[in-house]
Amino acid sequence: MRSTAGIISVACLALIMYGTAAVNAGTVYAFDLRGDNELLSFPANAPADNVIAGPLAYDTFAMDFDSLATTLYAVTYPDLVLGTIDTVSGAFTTIAPVTGLVGGETNVMGLSMDATTETMYMGTVVGADVAYLYQLNLATGVASGAVPIVGNVGGELFIDIAMSANGQMYTHDIATDALYTLDKTTGAATQLGLTGYTANYAQGMDFDYETDTLYATLYTGGGTGAFVWFDLNTGAANQIVSTTPWDKEMEMAVGFPIPEPASLSLLALGGLVLLRRR
Repeated sequence: MRSTAGIISVACLALIMYGTAAVNAGTVYAFDLRGDNELLSFPANAPADNVIAGPLAYDTFAMDFDSLATTLYAVTYPDLVLGTIDTVSGAFTTIAPVTGLVGGETNVMGLSMDATTETMYMGTVVGADVAYLYQLNLATGVASGAVPIVGNVGGELFIDIAMSANGQMYTHDIATDALYTLDKTTGAATQLGLTGYTANYAQGMDFDYETDTLYATLYTGGGTGAFVWFDLNTGAANQIVSTTPWDKEMEMAVGFPIPEPASLSLLALGGLVLLRRR
C-alpha cells in the first residue's frame, strides 16, 4: 500500500475508512466458466456462491483490476479481445483486440497488474512447456516484451499468474500441480512446492493486498474444487471452503472495497491520496 508518508499510518487509515472487516479481506470477483457464465462476488475471507450477474455472453480466462481497483480488465476467449467488466451488471465493454502475440497462442491464461510500475502483465499458453509473458497496453490491446515462461522442472502447463504488492509474480502449474515464482523480466519459473491438489482445466488466483494473501479458485474437474490460499513458502494450497456444491469452474480477481462517501471526505480532509489495488 502506498500513501503520503509521515501523516498517518496505513493501518489507522484503513480502520478509519473501512473498518476492521475490510482490513481483513478484499472482495473477490469470480467468473464461472462451467455453467451459465456468471459473475460472483464475495469477501475473500468468507467465500460464498453469490451470483451477482449472468448469464453473460462471453468467456474469459484472464482478468485483473487496475492499480486503483476502479476498473476490472479482462481478455475474452476465443476471440482474444481486451475490455472491461462492469462489477455490477457483468457487462463486457470492448477496448481493442489483443495484438502482438509471437507464439501462435490461442488463449490468454492470466492478467496481473504490477502496482509497483503500473504495468499490466499478460500470460498466454499454447501447451505444455509453451507459454509466454507479455506487457499489455490497456488502451490499445498491444502486447509487447514477450518472454517465454520456462519452468525449472519441465513439462509444466502454466494456467494463471498473480502479482504480490511488492511486484513478485507467481504462477500455478497444473501439470506438476505446483506453485512457482515467476521472474517477470526473464520468464524463469521456479517451483516453490506442490499445491496438494490435482487441478485441471481453468484456474484462478489473485492477491489480497490487505493481508498479502494469495487466494485461488482451484478446479479439479467434474464440478469439484476449492477456494484456497497458497503458502508462499511451500506452495501448499490450504482450503477455506469446498466449491464442489457450487458446481463452478472459476477465474477470479480481488478488488478492494469502495469507501463510503463520508470516508472519502475524511480522506480529503486528511490531505491524503490512497493508491490501492485490490
